[in-house]
Amino acid sequence: MEKEPNLENRTYEFIGRLALVLFSQNIKMSYSALIKVLEDNNLDSYGSERGMASGIAAAYRRWEDIEKDCRIPTTCGAIANTFVNRDGVPEWINY
Repeated sequence: MEKEPNLENRTYEFIGRLALVLFSQNIKMSYSALIKVLEDNNLDSYGSERGMASGIAAAYRRWEDIEKDCRIPTTCGAIANTFVNRDGVPEWINY
C-alpha cells in the first residue's frame, strides 16, 4: 500500500481530499461554501473569497509538487476543476 503524503498543512490536505470527492461526482463548490466547510472543521478559512482563492492556489501548488512524479496528478487536477467563484469561474488560477 502506498504511503499517504504528509502535507504538513491540514487545510491543504483537506482541500485536496474534498476536491477529489466533489470532482468524482462532477460537483463544483463556491469559495464561500468552502470557507464555511473549512470553518466547520476548524481549519484555516482565509477570511474572504479573495483570501480563499489564494489558499486554493497554494493548495494546488502543494499537491502539484507532491504528485509531480505521478503519471496522472489527480488531486491537483480535481482542485483545478472544483472550486469556483460566485460566477462559476476558477478565478484562483490568477493567484
